[in-house]
Amino acid sequence: MNIFFMILAILAGIFTTIESGINSQLGKHLTPSIATLHSLITGLAFIFLINLIKGNLIRYQKIITVKPILMIGGVFGALIIYLSSKAMPVLGISNTVILVLTGQLVSSLVLDTFINNADIGAKKMTGMILFLIGAILFLQEN
Repeated sequence: MNIFFMILAILAGIFTTIESGINSQLGKHLTPSIATLHSLITGLAFIFLINLIKGNLIRYQKIITVKPILMIGGVFGALIIYLSSKAMPVLGISNTVILVLTGQLVSSLVLDTFINNADIGAKKMTGMILFLIGAILFLQEN
């Protein structure tokens, strides 16, 4: 595996946790849905600026050529932010993150197996089982 992209993935995980914590706190002051809206607006402004600086905005015109189903990713992004900001004040940061990771791991293996026809070998299945055992232990009260 390429170490650079592994670092990017780890950073994405770190930023997801930070974002969820911030949105959870913001949701306490406003509402979780307003916190989600604010997160998406500030994210839009940030990525718009990045694309403007890089000169990539001209490529956006190609959006009309893609399958409509490929344009709903933002809905899932909004749901991730909203659901995390609802769960985190009740479950806490660590418990919410471990449950999010559990959902990601299980769903990614299902998608790899049934959509991408990937062979999920014994090592990956063992890793998944160990992760699930770890999640169960992590979530148990002392």
